[in-house]
Amino acid sequence: MKGVTFEKDANGKDRYVRFDLEQYAEELRPLLDKIGYSQPPEGWEEALTPEEFLAESKKMIRKIFNERSKI
Repeated sequence: MKGVTFEKDANGKDRYVRFDLEQYAEELRPLLDKIGYSQPPEGWEEALTPEEFLAESKKMIRKIFNERSKI
């Protein structure tokens, strides 16, 4: 089934299901509402994108590396 991925646990048993939200968001919304996850957490809009996170991580690693290189 396109847009659905089953993931196994450490014992090889099916444990999780991953859904492509672009395809299935509307169908999943009642379930998400029922379990209390209808909205992203507060402050989510200010979260870093994956690209921003990578750039910030590289800056931090370079800074730490440069400080240790001075010793």
